[in-house]
Amino acid sequence: MGSRSTAAIEWDIPAFVRSVITSLHRAGHEAYVVGGAVRDLCMNRLVNDWDVTTSASPAQIPSLFTHLRSFSLKHETTTLVHKGNPYEVTTFRGLEQSLEEDLKHRDFTINAMAFDIERSVVIDPWGGRKDIGKKVVRGVVNPEGRFREDPLRLIRAVRIATELGFQIEGKTLKAISSMAEAVTTAAPERIRDEVIRILLCKRPSQGLDIMKKTGLLAFVLPEIAETAARKLIPRELMSVYEHVLAVVDRVEPGEVPRVAALFHGLGEPRSTDHARTSLNTAREIMARLCFSKSMIRQVVELVQEQEALADYHPSSSNGDLRRFIRRVGAENLETLVALRRAHLMSLPKGTREPLHRLNELEARIRGLIKMPLVRGPQDLRINGSTVMEITGLPQGPEVGRILKHLSEVLMDHPEWNTRRKLVAMVKKIHPAALPEHAEGFGEFHGTTRRLKTKAQPKT
Repeated sequence: MGSRSTAAIEWDIPAFVRSVITSLHRAGHEAYVVGGAVRDLCMNRLVNDWDVTTSASPAQIPSLFTHLRSFSLKHETTTLVHKGNPYEVTTFRGLEQSLEEDLKHRDFTINAMAFDIERSVVIDPWGGRKDIGKKVVRGVVNPEGRFREDPLRLIRAVRIATELGFQIEGKTLKAISSMAEAVTTAAPERIRDEVIRILLCKRPSQGLDIMKKTGLLAFVLPEIAETAARKLIPRELMSVYEHVLAVVDRVEPGEVPRVAALFHGLGEPRSTDHARTSLNTAREIMARLCFSKSMIRQVVELVQEQEALADYHPSSSNGDLRRFIRRVGAENLETLVALRRAHLMSLPKGTREPLHRLNELEARIRGLIKMPLVRGPQDLRINGSTVMEITGLPQGPEVGRILKHLSEVLMDHPEWNTRRKLVAMVKKIHPAALPEHAEGFGEFHGTTRRLKTKAQPKT
């Protein structure tokens, strides 16, 4: 067991956190800053979450802070809201209802420290500061016991080690491997949050690889674990799993791009329906882990359009590119191109020509988006009333078809978006002879979302 306390320390504790602890002290209760906040203060890291532990009961805590908005999602914890930020106040854990018993039941020694603001000392009975110096994540007292208390700690150990650049201590690592299946009993939402936090680390591949070696990956993301046995085609110099890890590391941190990078290559490389397999698998995984519908949509679109980028050829017209920009959304282009570049740069060999084409595509897109994009009939310099006046058509679908045709023509000739030119075009149109239009290169068609290698206008 480590020391009960250390020499006095001067730390900048937020005024609100001090006021919470002071209020609890005045009511006759013990109260301390605890957990990750103390760990981060010891490491001179920015503290994002401030937690307080106290001898006050779950019923007593909210009664002392009636002037604040609060809620309780867990029986022992009251979350106080101050200026939009949450602060958790939790009753001492354990049967003895003491600080040392509370710290004994925390997950890892580096999180099992408390700070006494009155004496300005760290209370560290389980050697957390020593383990910070050793850069290890160690379960408190008995790792198996801590993991049984909350199986989510199995993946949390991996996440913390990845965030901090620490190693997982041997006995704790062995316990994770032997108990890996227990992670499936944790709520999928909590597992999802830990996976996202691993993906947002500087090198998420380190965390994913620990998950693979301990067996956690097979229970959390079995689809990813299975790719370790599949080789990339045609060179087969690395597995799909190794490639996915390399892509995830290369993509700039961000929830949507990192998740898209993780799922972008899940289709069987030998399959002609690789794109659809990747999309369907990404949807299934994200639904299972309770991602929001909005995030599922964003990630699936990035995976889908990253596949579509592979169809770009220098012969593609500016109109094709404008249709692609319209379909993807100008706001998503930077992320999409970055994802494609990370994919190409992570391949073992032979990426010079694809990278050259991608750079050329990026340069062309930059030039095209300088001119306002005609996204559809709403951006035309004429409207349905003008079309009806010129053609004599009544209000109905034919008028809409003409407006849509004009907007498609302007994909190739945006400079024609003037009232005079559009009126002249309408006068020459025969509604029955209007062609159908494609969506540009890399178009996905129909409910099966099959990828065409080259989209051409239909007549």
